[in-house]
Amino acid sequence: MRTAAAEALRTVDLKESAAAAKVPHNNRQAELKVWMDAVVTRAAELMPSWDERLAGTDIFLRDNLNAVAWSVFID
Repeated sequence: MRTAAAEALRTVDLKESAAAAKVPHNNRQAELKVWMDAVVTRAAELMPSWDERLAGTDIFLRDNLNAVAWSVFID
Protein backbone atom coordinates (compact mmCIF):
# COMPACT_ATOMS: atom_id res chain seq x y z
CA MET A 1 0.00 0.00 0.00
CA ARG A 2 2.81 2.37 0.88
CA THR A 3 4.54 1.80 -2.47
CA ALA A 4 1.33 2.38 -4.43
CA ALA A 5 0.54 5.49 -2.40
CA ALA A 6 4.06 6.88 -2.86
CA GLU A 7 3.93 6.30 -6.61
CA ALA A 8 0.51 7.94 -6.86
CA LEU A 9 1.70 10.93 -4.83
CA ARG A 10 4.68 11.26 -7.15
CA THR A 11 2.64 11.13 -10.35
CA VAL A 12 -0.70 12.84 -9.64
CA ASP A 13 -0.45 16.60 -10.02
CA LEU A 14 -2.40 18.79 -7.59
CA LYS A 15 -3.03 21.66 -10.02
CA GLU A 16 -4.10 19.32 -12.84
CA SER A 17 -6.49 17.49 -10.52
CA ALA A 18 -7.99 20.73 -9.26
CA ALA A 19 -8.33 22.15 -12.77
CA ALA A 20 -10.02 18.97 -14.00
CA ALA A 21 -12.54 19.26 -11.15
CA LYS A 22 -12.96 23.01 -11.79
CA VAL A 23 -11.97 23.92 -8.24
CA PRO A 24 -11.52 27.69 -7.75
CA HIS A 25 -7.86 28.66 -7.32
CA ASN A 26 -8.55 30.30 -3.98
CA ASN A 27 -10.06 27.17 -2.38
CA ARG A 28 -6.98 25.36 -1.11
CA GLN A 29 -8.94 22.85 0.99
CA ALA A 30 -10.99 21.77 -2.01
CA GLU A 31 -7.82 21.50 -4.11
CA LEU A 32 -6.28 19.19 -1.52
CA LYS A 33 -9.44 17.07 -1.26
CA VAL A 34 -9.79 16.64 -5.02
CA TRP A 35 -6.07 15.91 -5.36
CA MET A 36 -6.03 13.30 -2.59
CA ASP A 37 -9.09 11.63 -4.10
CA ALA A 38 -7.16 11.41 -7.39
CA VAL A 39 -4.09 10.07 -5.56
CA VAL A 40 -6.19 7.38 -3.87
CA THR A 41 -7.82 6.43 -7.17
CA ARG A 42 -4.41 6.08 -8.83
CA ALA A 43 -2.98 4.13 -5.88
CA ALA A 44 -5.94 1.72 -6.03
CA GLU A 45 -5.21 1.14 -9.73
CA LEU A 46 -1.61 0.27 -8.83
CA MET A 47 -2.57 -2.24 -6.14
CA PRO A 48 -2.63 -5.96 -6.89
CA SER A 49 -5.98 -7.65 -6.37
CA TRP A 50 -6.46 -8.99 -2.86
CA ASP A 51 -10.11 -9.97 -3.35
CA GLU A 52 -9.37 -13.70 -3.32
CA ARG A 53 -7.16 -13.54 -0.22
CA LEU A 54 -8.52 -10.77 1.98
CA ALA A 55 -12.15 -10.00 2.62
CA GLY A 56 -13.35 -6.40 2.55
CA THR A 57 -10.81 -4.95 0.14
CA ASP A 58 -13.60 -3.89 -2.17
CA ILE A 59 -15.06 -1.84 0.68
CA PHE A 60 -12.06 -0.66 2.69
CA LEU A 61 -9.15 -0.38 0.20
CA ARG A 62 -9.76 3.28 -0.64
CA ASP A 63 -10.10 4.27 3.04
CA ASN A 64 -6.86 2.51 3.90
CA LEU A 65 -5.06 3.97 0.90
CA ASN A 66 -6.25 7.43 1.92
CA ALA A 67 -4.71 7.00 5.38
CA VAL A 68 -1.46 5.62 3.94
CA ALA A 69 -1.21 8.34 1.29
CA TRP A 70 -1.61 11.10 3.89
CA SER A 71 1.00 9.40 6.05
CA VAL A 72 3.47 9.22 3.15
CA PHE A 73 2.67 12.81 2.17
CA ILE A 74 3.24 14.15 5.68
CA ASP A 75 6.38 12.11 6.29
